[in-house]
Amino acid sequence: MTTISVSEALAGAARLLGAAGLDQEKASAVARRLVEADLLGHRSHGLQNLPTYLERLADGRIALTGNIATLHDTGASFSWHTERLPGAWVMEQLIAQAVARASQHAVVTATLANCSHIGALQAYLEDIGRQKFLALMMVTDPGVASVAPPGGVDAVTTSNPMAACIPTDGDPILIDQSTTLVSNGAIAQYAAKGSLLPGQWVVDNQGRPSNDPAVLTATPAGTLMPLGGPEFGYKGFGFGLIVEAFALALSGFGRDQPRLRGAQGVFLQILNPAHFGNGQAAFMAATTALVAQCRGSRVAADAGTIRLPGERALQLKKDQLARGIAFAPTVLETLETWGARLGVPTLFAPPPS
Repeated sequence: MTTISVSEALAGAARLLGAAGLDQEKASAVARRLVEADLLGHRSHGLQNLPTYLERLADGRIALTGNIATLHDTGASFSWHTERLPGAWVMEQLIAQAVARASQHAVVTATLANCSHIGALQAYLEDIGRQKFLALMMVTDPGVASVAPPGGVDAVTTSNPMAACIPTDGDPILIDQSTTLVSNGAIAQYAAKGSLLPGQWVVDNQGRPSNDPAVLTATPAGTLMPLGGPEFGYKGFGFGLIVEAFALALSGFGRDQPRLRGAQGVFLQILNPAHFGNGQAAFMAATTALVAQCRGSRVAADAGTIRLPGERALQLKKDQLARGIAFAPTVLETLETWGARLGVPTLFAPPPS
């Protein structure tokens, strides 16, 4: 592994994105969210994913310029549409607008259609939680189909992640999970290594549970296993349908339209606890007490410790901010190759001697 500082990672990624044609503001926003994903441990959505973005910038699947169109705006709700503008850049503006409005409205709901890939959902949540807002986010790509309905073998939906942040008097609880046992990206990593999956995380093209990642690239293709597994996967598929309705249909970007992989629909809702129940202080006391009660649970044999959603990610971020981010050499080598191709030959500090 090669360790580079966070500032080096941010600067290197932004230089590559700038060389690929993005202006400084957009390049910096995308770099921030990629590096944030690495800081939180979402490696498949960090700098490892940057070459995919560079490919899409080169072939036009990510637009260099364009406008954000406002489809609806009622004050407490607004709906945006873009023509494949960089997802991270648009998301930062969407969240800033929603947070600003949440100081005046109890609930602010926003949708976004046809932005490019936004990356790891968790990478957007911490700042919202630290401002003492409760938030819910759902995102998916109508151009990807990798999950079959209960009783079916042909894919209709995909891994359809949903996320939430719950503020407390300590660190916020950060929930980010797909509605399948694992994501498409996670399966691809096992396939690239030629390894079997640790469990029956996929379903072959005959509807049989499997631990072979190759079933997703078979002809016809297999599908991802929904949360709940073979017995209760209908529950995970149900959660996936919620994401379809909120992130796609509600944003005006549903699966009834032509499928163009690489563009996403987003649902974001921010709630201000000050306008509910007994006010913000009471809400924060309740969520903080809930954390304490979780930590007060007897620890199961062989478990070692109690862990809440986002806790390990935030600790990893803290550690990496101090000592740098460790990357597999192949990740940085690939980025250096892209740098040479784009005329940015030196991106990151060399490994220590």
